[in-house]
Amino acid sequence: MLWGRLDIQANGTIRLRDEELASLRPARRFLRILEEEVPKTPAEIEQHLRYYSLTDTPLPPTEFDRLLFTGVYSAYQVRSMQGLDKTPWIGFFSQLVDEIFRDLCKGLCPANTTLLQASWPWEEKPSHLASLKHFYRSNLARTKRDT
Repeated sequence: MLWGRLDIQANGTIRLRDEELASLRPARRFLRILEEEVPKTPAEIEQHLRYYSLTDTPLPPTEFDRLLFTGVYSAYQVRSMQGLDKTPWIGFFSQLVDEIFRDLCKGLCPANTTLLQASWPWEEKPSHLASLKHFYRSNLARTKRDT
């Protein structure tokens, strides 16, 4: 659905530009979650991040969807902002990704390590996360090349 060219306007309007895809039931559910359940202001996102950081049990599926789609919303905000306006959204996106990893690891990772999931070497990640490695290529080579 994200490849269907998600369009998030400054006024909060969210739509898929691919009309055929947008007409499908899963796409309508996805858009409903983005429009109605995802926090959109920095204050709302901070409030949700505080809640997520305090939970020690895996989130229920609806809460996990909200967490995941808030990350998607934040990533789109990063892409649409210019200059220093990106800074808070980059921070939110990073924190949301950490919370996603933390939630996926609850009950599976060694004690006191869940907050470091995003920075663990792939070889040390639990197998259910390490199996995702081929989907996420490192930006390290690109970063070194660009500097």
